[in-house]
Amino acid sequence: MRRYLPFAIVGAVLLLTIGGGLLLFRSHTSTPLKIATGKPGAEPAHIRGAANARLTLEEFGDYQCPPCGFLAATLLKVEHDYAETVQVVFRQFPLPMHPHAMTAACAAEAAGLQGRFWEMHDLLFKNSMVWGKEPARPFIKVTTPDGSPQEAATGVRAIFSDYAAQLGLDVQRFNKDMTSEAVKARIQLDQERAASIGVDRTPILFIDGVQIPFTSLEEKELRGVIDAALSGKAPTFSSPSPTPLPPQNPPPAPSP
Repeated sequence: MRRYLPFAIVGAVLLLTIGGGLLLFRSHTSTPLKIATGKPGAEPAHIRGAANARLTLEEFGDYQCPPCGFLAATLLKVEHDYAETVQVVFRQFPLPMHPHAMTAACAAEAAGLQGRFWEMHDLLFKNSMVWGKEPARPFIKVTTPDGSPQEAATGVRAIFSDYAAQLGLDVQRFNKDMTSEAVKARIQLDQERAASIGVDRTPILFIDGVQIPFTSLEEKELRGVIDAALSGKAPTFSSPSPTPLPPQNPPPAPSP
């Protein structure tokens, strides 16, 4: 038996060398994955799906971002078809290049204070091509029939107020909450989470903390990633992640 020992040792070393080479090759040919640790973001988070879901999809989105709108439609289908196994978390990441993105984020969060975040979320994405074309206008001072002064929304804010009315919200409270510290704080906390994990664009989607490359957000590929994860397989992506954008300063909070 001892005379075969050197050959066994050589064989074991050879196998380890080949195995290590394969792992190294895979590490250089597979898309690098980003693990979503970092700051926690706004709490409680906006979550839709089964409380005991096996997988969590966390999205960083901008309501005026066209690709986010396409992803929103895809995620609605995913939520329907994976209702018992997948839950979705939405994080606010309005980009400075979109003039109404911050106002829309405030509208969603203001609706959330009345328990209707997801309904407003869906309305904003569904109608983004409508309100996204509106010029930026502030509130204006008006006089009510009883002679008291009041602020009235114009432009995109008026549209969002109309959405609030459609959802059965207290519109006066909604308009006030849109510029409240509570709403600004939630958006800021989500932005801080985004910055802590390197999010620099939208949409960005993580599955159980692993970033899904932008090129894998098409419905067919996304379902494949989810199915693989549900079956216990590590996600693999054939397409690389996009080149990161230069760091951007968070957009300022809207003025009252």
